[in-house]
Amino acid sequence: MNQTNRTRAAWLGGASLLALHLDFWRERGTELYFGWLPQELAWRIGWMFLAFFYLVWFCSAVWTEDEGT
Repeated sequence: MNQTNRTRAAWLGGASLLALHLDFWRERGTELYFGWLPQELAWRIGWMFLAFFYLVWFCSAVWTEDEGT
């Protein structure tokens, strides 16, 4: 994957994370997962994991610099 495609994927990933963060289309549920984890908290934890892995990928694949060596 060349730098242009990585940049496009980074923009698409960032926009997707923003849309998932706003999540105005999703109904707030009152269900519990595993008997103790509210649905809203599970959604936010899942979003944070996605954001974390996006940032790891972004910093390693997209945000590269010439070190001059």
